[in-house]
Amino acid sequence: MSRTLRHILNVWTILATTLAVSAFAHGRCGTMQAVESWIENKGKVTTAATTTQGSCEAEDYYDSVYSKTTSHFQIFYVLNGPHATTEKFVDSLAVNLEKAWDLHISKNKMLVPKGRDTTVHYQKPVKSGLYGVEVLELNLVRNPKTVHGSSGFCEDCFAVTNFSGKNNWQTSELMIDNDFMVVDLFNPEYASLDVGGKKCKYWKSTKPIIHATEKYSYAEKWDKAIRVTAFHELYHAIQVRYLSPYEHMNFWFEASATGMEEVGAPEVNDYVRYIPEFLDQTGTPLDQNTAIYGASLFFLYLHNRVDSLFDKSIWENFSKNPDNSFRQQFASALETRKKNPQDVFQDFAERLAYSGKNSKAVDSSAWFSADQPLWKTVPYIYSTEGFRPDSSIFAYNYYGAGFPALENYAGKASVLLFKDGHASLRKISSINTLDSLRTESFAADSIIWIFSRFENPSPLPGKLASKPLRAYPTPWRHGNLCFAPLPLDKKFIEIRNRRGDLVFRENYNGETHCLDENFIKSKMAPGIYRYRVGSSGKTKDLMIIY
Repeated sequence: MSRTLRHILNVWTILATTLAVSAFAHGRCGTMQAVESWIENKGKVTTAATTTQGSCEAEDYYDSVYSKTTSHFQIFYVLNGPHATTEKFVDSLAVNLEKAWDLHISKNKMLVPKGRDTTVHYQKPVKSGLYGVEVLELNLVRNPKTVHGSSGFCEDCFAVTNFSGKNNWQTSELMIDNDFMVVDLFNPEYASLDVGGKKCKYWKSTKPIIHATEKYSYAEKWDKAIRVTAFHELYHAIQVRYLSPYEHMNFWFEASATGMEEVGAPEVNDYVRYIPEFLDQTGTPLDQNTAIYGASLFFLYLHNRVDSLFDKSIWENFSKNPDNSFRQQFASALETRKKNPQDVFQDFAERLAYSGKNSKAVDSSAWFSADQPLWKTVPYIYSTEGFRPDSSIFAYNYYGAGFPALENYAGKASVLLFKDGHASLRKISSINTLDSLRTESFAADSIIWIFSRFENPSPLPGKLASKPLRAYPTPWRHGNLCFAPLPLDKKFIEIRNRRGDLVFRENYNGETHCLDENFIKSKMAPGIYRYRVGSSGKTKDLMIIY
């Protein structure tokens, strides 16, 4: 097989692998990709290069290596070849890394990241007391499979926090992409260098990474990419001082790092790209939601509404009890603050409901992020009368319309009532609260029922009182006309005129039944009517006005 044909096959093998990973991950962090690959392969990854050809070595793709030293970092970079960057790029990186250090360590008092003595790619010694950072073309990194995982490729990666392995997991370094340009896998271009009489080929980065929501190029506005990357990746280096990613990887590694990038660089809003996928999994336990970057919304809620040092408590709890679940660490952190986990989780679900278009219906003080108008509006399940809500442990659900049956429901419940462009929240502390909500919910333009569970709560207290059949609203003018409570041993409602003549019978199959406005107008002219359940017994007055 010729070298050219072999190279084409290698390209398509890596392309297929990368696209398969990308389709599942939707832009995963390079750090997460590498660790997950290490776990999948049980630490057995080859050190063979996949982005060089023939006799070319990693050193053939760069010449003079420079470094910039700050109070806490030593940044290594080159100015020529495929790894080349600019002095301005490095200066911006230095400033933002120090800002990230100030936030994570000086202000929040988290553990100091532990750096390597020698850098992975440029193989340069790091000065004592400083943390090493390399600026390079990530897909030309030395021994790529030990950095990126089994594919040896990292698509659309800003950076990688490279850990030292299972037996030295607290030690790490940052690798920052040199230009925030990536290889166009659908139309790859190649370039080459002449090094000592040999031609060294490589894939050329031609496609800029794009801000998903604002659509600008990070290759042009690289300063914005640097800002989010510095806060995000340095947080990974700090996380592993508390917990091994190889033994205890969980969704909170990426959720909290993504949340912290928003805290440190709120003007960039890169995290917004992940929110639609996260909200589309409403009803899924939070720690099982596959949109792990979108779970940064929970981090932002805890940071902004509970305690800005809450996440520090989470990582300290992991350090003490690494085998405990995130839910256990979360509950423990709340107990020290004398807060109830179920109450806090329900509050998160309630405030999350003020996203997208719903944010305009309440004062911004009800939000937990200033960005909530930018987010997708929370989706809800369209419900009918007598629906029975379902909430898994550590999950929340939204229902629209209808009226719930909450006997035996275990969890927290609230309803958001929208009227004339404004929303008001009503908490359901017991089943008895429901009856008082009927008239209010009927008068609302729309409603969202909010249910959540944390662990195994008791059923809602109270019991629905036995009440006589009634129609509401009466007199009726517009909207639905409802009848409740309806006996389960009957099958239809009867409507008669004042003379006693039958107007129509309406079948029902629940404790509440509502008639549509158009149906009412097609069957009933304005006037006085009588109604009852079944074909015998006393009737009650009903006035229709329109």
